[in-house]
Parts: sequence; C-alpha cells; structure tokens
Amino acid sequence: MIARAILQRLTPDPWLLLAVAALVTTGSLMIRTVYVPVSPLPAEWVKQLVYASVGIAAMLVTARLDLGWLRRLAPLLYVGSLVTLVVVLGIGSSEYGARRWIAVGSAFTVQPSEFAKIAGSLALAAYAADREPTLRTVLTALAIAAVPVALVLAEPDLGTSLVLLASCVAVLAAWGVSWRILGGFAALGLAVLPIAFAVAVPDYQRERLAVFLDPGRDPLGSGFTLRQVEVAFAAGGVTGRGFSGEESALLGVAPRSSDFAFAQVSEITGLLGALVVLGCFALIAWRGFQVAGGAPDRFARLLAVGLTSTIVLQAAMHVAVNTRLFPATGIPLPFISQGGSALVAVFIAAGLLQAVAAHRAPTATRGAWDERWS
Repeated sequence: MIARAILQRLTPDPWLLLAVAALVTTGSLMIRTVYVPVSPLPAEWVKQLVYASVGIAAMLVTARLDLGWLRRLAPLLYVGSLVTLVVVLGIGSSEYGARRWIAVGSAFTVQPSEFAKIAGSLALAAYAADREPTLRTVLTALAIAAVPVALVLAEPDLGTSLVLLASCVAVLAAWGVSWRILGGFAALGLAVLPIAFAVAVPDYQRERLAVFLDPGRDPLGSGFTLRQVEVAFAAGGVTGRGFSGEESALLGVAPRSSDFAFAQVSEITGLLGALVVLGCFALIAWRGFQVAGGAPDRFARLLAVGLTSTIVLQAAMHVAVNTRLFPATGIPLPFISQGGSALVAVFIAAGLLQAVAAHRAPTATRGAWDERWS
C-alpha cells in the first residue's frame, strides 16, 4: 500500500516508471562490472551515475509539463536542435570517424543528435495536430523530418538517422497517412538507396558493412569484435556467468558498455536476463501506445507515438546489431548503455510520455492492471 501510494504521487503511469527503473539499474550494474578491475570507484561509473541523476530529475520535471505550453514551444525547440546539429559539424570533437559531440569542459560532452530525436517528434506532432494528412501536408512533414536526418547523416551517424526516420514513419502512420502514400515514399527511397550509398556513405562505413558480411575480412579489428560478441552470447548460456570476476569475452572490445551493452547483459545474466531486458522494452512499448490511445488530443497522441517509437526502435536496432542482424551503427541501448546525452534524452522522452499520461481521459484505455493504481 505504501509503495503504491508513493508511485501514484511520483508518476501517472507506474508501470512505465518501473520498466525504466529496472533498465537503468541494470545498466548501472553492467557499467560497474566493466570497470571493477580498474578501480574500486571507477570515474566512468561515477560519471554515469551523475548523468542518471540528471536524467531522473529531467524526467520528473518534464512529467509535469503542460502539453499546451509544450506544443507552443515545439517549433523553437526544433530550430534550436537544428542549430546545435550545425554547430557540432563545425566545432564538434571527432571520435570513431564521426563528429557528433560538443565538449563541455574537460570531463563531459553533449551529443545534439540524441536531443534532436525528441525535438523531431515534438515538431511533427505540433505540425500535424491541426492538419489533415494530404499529399501536401505529408510532404511538409517529411521535410520537417528530413532536415535533422540530413544533418545527422553528415556527422555521419547512420544509426541515429535511421531511428529519426523510422519514428517519423510511425508518427505519419498514427496521423492517418494512407499505406499507399507511405509505400510510395518507401519505394522511392529504395530506388535512390544505391545512389545514396555510392555518394554519401563514407569508406569506413562501407568497410564496416563488408566486415559484417564477412568477419574474416578484418580478423584483428571489426571482425574480432563481431566474433567476440558471439562468444559473449555463448558464454552467457541460460543463466549467465554472473558477477564472479571471470574474464569477459568482450575484454578488449572498446565500446562494450555502449555499442554492445546487450551482449554484455547476455553474457553476465544469460538468456534469462536478456529476456527480462527485452520484456522491459516491451512493457515500455505497451504502456507508451496505451498512453497514446488515451491521449486528450491529436498532438498528445502523435507525440506519445513518436517518443515511444524512438525508444523502442532504438532498442530494437541495438539488439539487432548485437545479434548480427544489422551492421554495427554505434546506436546505444536506451537506459542501459554508457553515455550521457543518450541517457538524459531517453529519460526526458519517458518524462514527456508521463506528461501525456497525466492528461489522458480518466477511463480511456484502462484495463484491470491500470485500475489497481486508481
């Protein structure tokens, strides 16, 4: 009873909050495990806890925002995100062949593309709220999405670009755009894909695709990483190797706590732990779309769809990369991967989902589980 009362005061949707809490706790444990041999109080782990604290505070604040005020602010946030994406191309620091980060002091960095996902969902929802999906308005909506996608591609960051594009498609579908129009744009995109690949994709990403198809092409570099990820999944088995301090199969894989976080979870907690993580994301998807179904207006509904799709599609892409269903893109696993901007951004997305939940109709889309919290 006490726990239920506390959750009711903290959040309009306790199930969503519980899923987020489980994921971020898992991520903290995984990052702590990586740095245990280095230091009893690793600086990277402490930094992650700082980012998590900032993210939690941001989630609690955004969960209480007024949707009308947020809608009016959406164009300004969108333009601000575009400005930061341009700035990072000019003065951003380069790492792993990409220019994605703006240094803040000597210890912290900001990745504007992570916040562009939220700004893009806000802008699309605000634009579509008072308009019907005609060919002209759909083209305008695609243009709104295309600008940040193009800027992120220029960094280059293919993974984030795909997440931005996919979440845009989800918003368009929820808006009521016909599948015929969506199919036509998809066919057009596939037609120009070979040209875009030849012109816009840098050499290192082409090499990454080649290694994905044939890991033996680079056995001591990217190919080694892919093989060790497979070994990590196998070593985890059903129940995982635990926190025994046993040497990890991912030792030497530099971004293992970010790009390969799901493989790390699977190695330590096994298939059971991996299924729990996937279950948490399924819970976020369920609650997010439930919130969208009970939203008070079109803006809130489309915003909830965009934010939920962003979180879930990003998780799906990360898992696909880790299980070798998709080439490596450097996409983080929401709430679990090491990294500051990505963590704070998904907390903000979760907070905005809670804000929509706080405004939904009292009896809309509420099942037996929801009634327990009434």
